[in-house]
Amino acid sequence: MNTRSGDVITCKLTTHLPHYSHHAHADNRHRVNVTADIKCTKGVARLALRVGLYKNGSLYKQSGTKANAGKNKVSQNAARRCVKRQKYTGYAAGVVTFPPGYTPHTKQVEHTSATVRINACKKR
Repeated sequence: MNTRSGDVITCKLTTHLPHYSHHAHADNRHRVNVTADIKCTKGVARLALRVGLYKNGSLYKQSGTKANAGKNKVSQNAARRCVKRQKYTGYAAGVVTFPPGYTPHTKQVEHTSATVRINACKKR
């Protein structure tokens, strides 16, 4: 929470539940996907976000960093081949850079999703 003459900007990082993804792209079939986003009440100087997909507690896929300047939100995802009957967890870490005059100038944010068991790698 940062203020500049009574002006407050709040930002929230959400790591969504990992899920089986069956997009039509042939190279993207049978994937476990996790998405995360940072949403702020107003535009900020910069948002940067990375997402990790964990399988049974070990890092399975790490995304690159996605950044937005002057926006109020950014989202990113990590996806890798689905392995059935495994437990998946999403983790996201980001940095919010607030506009000039705000204190603190930057804030590190992180969030871990609940762990979900994916029993089948196919459409329901």
